[in-house]
Amino acid sequence: MGAELIVGIDWGTSNRRAYVLDARGALLRRHEDAMGILSVEGDYRGSLQALLARLEVERGEVLMSGMVGSRNGWHQVPYLSTSAPLTALAEALFEVPDAPQGLRCRIVPGYSHVDSNGLPDVMRGEETQLLGALALGAEQGASGWFLLPGTHSKWANVDNGRIVEFFTYMTGELYALLTTHGTLARVAQADESVSEAFAAGLQAARHGSFSHLAFCCRALVVTDAMPASHTTSWLSGLLIGSELYDILRRVPSGMPQTVQVVGSPALARRYMAALELLGIPARTWEPDEVYLAALRILAGLPR
Repeated sequence: MGAELIVGIDWGTSNRRAYVLDARGALLRRHEDAMGILSVEGDYRGSLQALLARLEVERGEVLMSGMVGSRNGWHQVPYLSTSAPLTALAEALFEVPDAPQGLRCRIVPGYSHVDSNGLPDVMRGEETQLLGALALGAEQGASGWFLLPGTHSKWANVDNGRIVEFFTYMTGELYALLTTHGTLARVAQADESVSEAFAAGLQAARHGSFSHLAFCCRALVVTDAMPASHTTSWLSGLLIGSELYDILRRVPSGMPQTVQVVGSPALARRYMAALELLGIPARTWEPDEVYLAALRILAGLPR
């Protein structure tokens, strides 16, 4: 294929998504697999070459975001400070020195932020989604709160194209751990969605510390106050509620604008249900469209 092809790769810890665009920015092909950075055993160059062969790309430009630029990735790319606007990402792309022949490979840097208590937070991959959502016209004024749910859920407060602050919650990871290991896993049954149990867990999140309330989930089952089949939904509500109530404590006057949610349909629906229960207005964005909008900006294509 010609050198005008552009390949965007969202390369995470467990999964990888790839998109092939032509010179005008039209999507030609999409591919998704489980070859995240934990699966390639350090052979990033070889893994990339195999992926490009599958995508029928021999020459062109490759733009990668996500954990491929982390300490455990192909190359550790320095974080940008939140003083740098999202538009600065295109100027700060890291050139991969050992890219396969015939390819120009660059990695998108992430962001780091230190909160008012002196505690750091970092993101890799979500900055690309934020750039794309803003390009698609989120809130028109490029301001407000963005929610990017996932294994590590992110909340980012964006003002005029710059991240003011962001907060990460290990919501997805904790859910996976608690439902597969330990005492809650022993009482949990089918992983089915029970809306009333989810709402009850969400409301319970306002009443105390997470570690205490997580035990209450088990106690509800063993005292026959809740059927075991409701456990995973109640726990999901508790975890998401703990996240939401923490954000609301950080915004005591309430959310000034609609929350912009960028995530997989299944996760987005769960968070949208929680936001609706708490009376917080929100809208969703399709992740592929958001990523492609960012890719076109990073590649310098016309919008």
